[in-house]
Amino acid sequence: MLSATPLKRLSQATATAAVAFAMLTAIGTDPAQAVNLKTFNISGDFAPAPLDGSVGLPVSLANASFNGTYTVDVDQLPTSNSFVDLTSWTVNLVKDNTVLRTLSNSLTGNTAYIQENILAFSDAGLLTKQNNNLYSLELNFDKIFTGAGSTNDGKFLDNSDLGSVQNSGLTGVTFAQSEPVPEPQSFAGTVVVATIGLLLKRKQKT
Repeated sequence: MLSATPLKRLSQATATAAVAFAMLTAIGTDPAQAVNLKTFNISGDFAPAPLDGSVGLPVSLANASFNGTYTVDVDQLPTSNSFVDLTSWTVNLVKDNTVLRTLSNSLTGNTAYIQENILAFSDAGLLTKQNNNLYSLELNFDKIFTGAGSTNDGKFLDNSDLGSVQNSGLTGVTFAQSEPVPEPQSFAGTVVVATIGLLLKRKQKT
């Protein structure tokens, strides 16, 4: 006859095994989706003059620039027809060290994506009735875009109503460049190598 203590231990072991089996089953039927997120720096220059008839912001962006960062799951790139949404982005439109507008995922209605050779940041809130904006910064690269590269082809389209200020028109992009943000460990390694090189050079002199 089994005593109460072994029975209790058997029940605990059975319960533990059942929980472990349930966890393994759940993992097997619903595996975690791994992503490979990478952040890129983006910068560029606008044309000296906007399209004829433009008013508001497109005019102000003449000879202006833009800069910022964006993050994307690079395992989804390259893409042929489908859109790969950026997970986060902040792009500042700058003129004479003054930010005229910021395109960011923190603002309602904003979207950003990569499709084939296109990198685009936009706000179609006017169409979705989320706000009064309808504008986009679109960059066209020479080949299928995977996050790094440069181009002389792009445009900023604007048809937005910010209170009493109406913006409408188009400004061309004369140059844009996208490159990965250095990984922290890579940057640290560069510093270490540079420091060692400097010490060796000083040692040789002495």
